[in-house]
Amino acid sequence: MTAPRCAQLLKKDLEELLSKLIECGIADDQNFPIVRQVPTKGWEVSFDGAEHVSIVLGDIDYSEAHGELSKRRSYTAKLIDGGILQMMYLLEGERLIRHRLAYYPSPSLRPFQEDPEVYFRDELFLDIVSRQMVPFPLRFDFDEGAAKDVEHPRCHLTLGDIKSCRIPVSAPLTPRWFIEFVLHNFYQTEKHDFVTRLPDHRFCFPRSLTDNEARLIHVIVPQLSMVPILSGASTS
Repeated sequence: MTAPRCAQLLKKDLEELLSKLIECGIADDQNFPIVRQVPTKGWEVSFDGAEHVSIVLGDIDYSEAHGELSKRRSYTAKLIDGGILQMMYLLEGERLIRHRLAYYPSPSLRPFQEDPEVYFRDELFLDIVSRQMVPFPLRFDFDEGAAKDVEHPRCHLTLGDIKSCRIPVSAPLTPRWFIEFVLHNFYQTEKHDFVTRLPDHRFCFPRSLTDNEARLIHVIVPQLSMVPILSGASTS
């Protein structure tokens, strides 16, 4: 059976984004997207190793969880400083049902500290990892089935894998928006501009924020009028 158009668009977007991350030198390893039919659930746009993402949900130290994800290559991309990107979408026909877009920064700069001379000769690596930061995971989730006004927004941002942290987000994120968010906030420097080298936006999802959630502090995903809108839960 042929995958729905939405799944094919997401797969193509991910492929081109990963190719650009490799070209820019910011990706150290990657798993190109796969599309597969999930019995009774629809179509999944994901990656080999996605079955291990639940490692981080258990009672496990962050450093250990990050190490397990790395060892099992459970990611869409592993970035130059060890940061992990996971991007997974579940569709029912042309309709988005769920997505999980996660960023897990490296919990340690040990590789750099153990042999700094290696990286002093690599301007890009040094420019990024020399900045001091406290690593914490973040995740953009969309779940149409679990949605409950204010208490569990359809799309929300979770910081630090804290279960009760669900910051409302105005709409589901395309792969392009998620990668831009991570690069802009954690990897962009004065010398290295990755965002402008990304492929253009091609599509977006409709607004999923309720009126009550809009009265709270929330994250806005820009709606681009010049790109086609894919199906998804909308409150309008």
